[in-house]
Amino acid sequence: MLRFLRFVWKLFIVGSVFGIGYIIGREHSFEEDEEWDNEEENKSGETGSQAGVEAPKKAETTTAGGTVTFEHVDPKATSVSVVGDFNDWNKDSNVMKNENGTWKCSLSLKPGRHEYKFVINQTDWISDPKAKETVADKYGGTSSVIDVR
Repeated sequence: MLRFLRFVWKLFIVGSVFGIGYIIGREHSFEEDEEWDNEEENKSGETGSQAGVEAPKKAETTTAGGTVTFEHVDPKATSVSVVGDFNDWNKDSNVMKNENGTWKCSLSLKPGRHEYKFVINQTDWISDPKAKETVADKYGGTSSVIDVR
């Protein structure tokens, strides 16, 4: 009887190890699916802007002492914030103001490269669709990059 219990225990352990490996493997495939979906959304967003839909504007730098004006067009949004390494990714720090569907915020940033995103309706974190440069973030997505001079 003891041999049988040991056998069942070993079977349980081996099954658990393989089960965890399967779950980890599925988790990576979900990330790939999300990347695929994001690529498809970006492509459809580009064709939408060609079809007369106004595309979101990019962030622009001004030469006046490192002041950066962030703009994002989203008439359906109820709130938009800009988050980045300059505000510890805090979505409550820099809430943008709505001006007829264009959300705007001006910040004084130190010279250098800064990563940022927009937070739509307190839940949806998106990179700036019109940013000239993006980098991979640790969550499998991308962050926009702005270079302040």
